[in-house]
Amino acid sequence: MDRIPDAQAARSIRARVVTLVAGVTLAGTIVALRLVQLQVVEADRLKARALRQHQQVIEIPGRRGSIRDCKGREFAVSVTTSSLYAHPQRIKDPDKIAARLAAALDRPASEILALLRSDQPFVWIERRLEPKTAQAVRDLGPPVGKGQAIDFQEEPKRFYPQGRLAIHIVGATDIDQHGIEGIEKRFDDVLQGDPTRYLAARDAHGTMLLQKLAAPLKPSEDVVLTIDFVLQHVVERELDRAMADTGAKAGTALLLDPKTGHVLALANRPTVDAGSYARSRPDDRRDRAVTDGYEPGSTFKIVSASAAVEAGSVTPEQRFNCSHYTVAGKSYTDVHKFGVLSLREILEHSSNVGMVQVGSSIPRETLRKTVLDFGFGRRTGIELPGETRGTVPSIGRMSATTPAAMSIGYEVLVTPLQVASAFATLANNGVAVPPRVVLGTRDEDGVFRPSEPPETRQVLSTRTATTMTNMLEGVVLRGTGENAKVSGYHLAGKTGTAKKAIPGGLGYTTNEYFASFGGFGPLRAPALVGFVLLDTPRGSFIYGGQIAAPVFARIMADAFAYLRIPPDDDPWKAHDEELKAQAAKDAKAKAEAARRRKGKKPDVADQPGGDDAAPVVAAGPGQVPDLRGKSAREAVAALVSRGYRARIAGEGVVVAQAPPAGTALATGEACLVSLGAPTVKETR
Repeated sequence: MDRIPDAQAARSIRARVVTLVAGVTLAGTIVALRLVQLQVVEADRLKARALRQHQQVIEIPGRRGSIRDCKGREFAVSVTTSSLYAHPQRIKDPDKIAARLAAALDRPASEILALLRSDQPFVWIERRLEPKTAQAVRDLGPPVGKGQAIDFQEEPKRFYPQGRLAIHIVGATDIDQHGIEGIEKRFDDVLQGDPTRYLAARDAHGTMLLQKLAAPLKPSEDVVLTIDFVLQHVVERELDRAMADTGAKAGTALLLDPKTGHVLALANRPTVDAGSYARSRPDDRRDRAVTDGYEPGSTFKIVSASAAVEAGSVTPEQRFNCSHYTVAGKSYTDVHKFGVLSLREILEHSSNVGMVQVGSSIPRETLRKTVLDFGFGRRTGIELPGETRGTVPSIGRMSATTPAAMSIGYEVLVTPLQVASAFATLANNGVAVPPRVVLGTRDEDGVFRPSEPPETRQVLSTRTATTMTNMLEGVVLRGTGENAKVSGYHLAGKTGTAKKAIPGGLGYTTNEYFASFGGFGPLRAPALVGFVLLDTPRGSFIYGGQIAAPVFARIMADAFAYLRIPPDDDPWKAHDEELKAQAAKDAKAKAEAARRRKGKKPDVADQPGGDDAAPVVAAGPGQVPDLRGKSAREAVAALVSRGYRARIAGEGVVVAQAPPAGTALATGEACLVSLGAPTVKETR
């Protein structure tokens, strides 16, 4: 009987042993499986997590070069700012710290709390703080401060000391200093130096350290523009005034050096302030001078007239019936009715009827080739992003009326920069120099490297360019461009007023226009080309000669004064010539009155070229012809036929000229022609 309890005890012990062994085996198996999971299956993920918790590589952007004007004045610079970062694992009370930081940074506490609870060893809380904001955070005290869980790291920040001045050229950067518009974008690789890489690591005591891994390899460089700070200010000031005076929807104005192609100023309206660039409308940021194509209207007549003069199909004094003209069933008219006009007068009065006939005097292939040679239908290559090429219809896509439309600036799309460049070609004796906005770059040691000079091309002969310049001077002196005059300076130019096309090819609007004026001077040695375009002016004045030409005149007057470009005319000499001309006119009137009292008729000697006329001086090729006694029109024609330019002063017939007849003069140079009353010899 005593053996029964012993057997039961033995079975119980065996059961406990089995249970224990099974439990230990199960636990061992679970541990082993967990070890396999941790050390094999999830090893890479856990190692990466541990690495993130203990160390992290961060990059601090390198110094970004400045953008400067042609005289070194800064449009864009990088300044040192403080950026706030944190080591989340070292923050004991993230809720409390997030609330304190939110008040100082003026941000939602929830955003900051999410950062402070990150499993990263290093997080940015806010980059490139304003000095006042950074000081407010420092004043919070621990855990903010050197060696604390929250600290500051110096970083460069882009700053635009001139505000919105030249903003469409300069452009802007994003938060990480990557260029997003303008020169900032186009020269991003040049401006931006390599970043500095740091290792954010936590040591055995839990202290986080920033250790520099390597110095940047590529330094930054400055970009030097062709833009002149003062001229840019003048152009923007006058464009703002024009926008206010006309109520225009948008506007563009440019100044170029015709010999170098340097853009001295370029402005667009509407515009944007550099401080709010990222929040501005895309329409305000658009560089309309290079991105917007439009049908130019009458300013394009300089191209069609040049093509006809170059081809020899017309001459400046050739006359056309400008009362009406029809091409392929389409009638062309002018706002004002004209009769018979010479080519010179067609340009002065901007007659569409006349210019269509001029354009029709040459084959369409010749017209299109000249348009392309001037640079239309292709990009100028200027160092600004987003440039459009415009459109010039191919021969195969031309309708019967397309050449006529092109002659007066329709059925082509051009940019303001292309039009300004066309005027520069005429100013530069027919040689086109592609426009440029970058002079070169300068490294950290101050060594300047100029940009490659653009490749020039001969578009027109010097004779044609001189002829066109003479005729375009008449536009300013007597024609639609009279409001473009600048006292003391001889200027050439052309007005333009073009109807705006209705989107979808539905024709043209009846109340919306592009008003423009382009020109250059001083004509003795053209130094500046100006162009002004106003999009959709409102009010009673909508013509280019009324609203764009005065803007051009104000810009050119200030630019001439700033650049110290002397006037063509000595104001004292001009005044003296006026007095002499008036005295001659008074003498003639007195003599005629005396003859009438005596009942005498004018003697042959009283007429120009009579016995009392000065002897004619023969002049060979390359010499100034004798102009005395000729009318203004005859004198101009004689000079143009020899490739010279004419400067006319006074009224009547030629009484003096400088240089005198027979003087050797280079092609393209000017001859001053003084007009007055003919010499009168009173018979006794």
